Amino acid sequence: MLMNIEDLDASHLKEACGIFEAAFRKERCDAPILDETFGTAARVMPKLLSCIEKTPGVAVTENGKLVAYMTGIQIEKFLSPHRGVYSPEWAHGSIAGNDFELYRLMYRELGQRWVENGCITHAINFMNHSVDAWNAFVWNGFGGICFDAIRPVEKLNAEIPGGIRISQLEEKDIAFLLPLVDASARHLAASPSFVPYTEPETLDALSEALKTPGNHAWMAWSGSEPVGYMKVTPAGNGAAWIVNGERKFAINGAYVNPEFRGRGIARHLLSSIMDWGLEQGFARCSVDFEMTNPEACGFWLKHFRPVCRSMVRRLDEDILKTI
Repeated sequence: MLMNIEDLDASHLKEACGIFEAAFRKERCDAPILDETFGTAARVMPKLLSCIEKTPGVAVTENGKLVAYMTGIQIEKFLSPHRGVYSPEWAHGSIAGNDFELYRLMYRELGQRWVENGCITHAINFMNHSVDAWNAFVWNGFGGICFDAIRPVEKLNAEIPGGIRISQLEEKDIAFLLPLVDASARHLAASPSFVPYTEPETLDALSEALKTPGNHAWMAWSGSEPVGYMKVTPAGNGAAWIVNGERKFAINGAYVNPEFRGRGIARHLLSSIMDWGLEQGFARCSVDFEMTNPEACGFWLKHFRPVCRSMVRRLDEDILKTI
């Protein structure tokens, strides 16, 4: 059988959407809480069309049938001072059964085009079941950066740790929250995560964010000392697209002071949020977190099911002088 690689264009979109639908159904078998309406051609086709109108894409055909496709979103100053490209979980796919070779083939072709367009940061998000495709990008110099995970909003039995109380944040408590948010950012800036923290959070910015409709926070206290927090937002910034849906919110921050860890405080904060979510009529909750953060992985993977994993490769900027 003869395989051919060509430009991804509007003539491929129907088949590409079919590939995405099949992948989404497979992921939803492991995570049935995913909103099935986000796995339809009607939802994803406009997104794919928008991509290929702005950024190069490739299609692999076999005897005239589409077997794999890949495109992305061009972003200025993407994780660096330079332009980059992000390929979400809906912007690529394969049905041929040899994902490893197909993805290596597509990236070899598409990566060249991206670099020629000045894009030297390349990121891609895979559905969690796409192990062979993930391995293809490991072989292409990519490293994992983030999990996207989801869970149903339901009761989470958690005993209140001795000497600890949990309360939903009030405006008067925002000043107490600020040091915890700062500590969380500094934790991520340290080894092994090394997430840059160049502009420390300010009280005004934190206050404004928490006053935005749909944003809420819960705090853990030991006496009058704030020792942990967890906060939510209607939708997580930068999170996978497939975790969205009706009656959904996202957790977008959490931290417990090191000396208070191991006592179930984070679990009780999450339990309080689940109780609130049930009262509000929510059905699903998502979270995204760094793979390089051991504490985050140890906690969130106990309570949420991962549905997507993202990877990144940052090229030496001198490559722009070479091409």
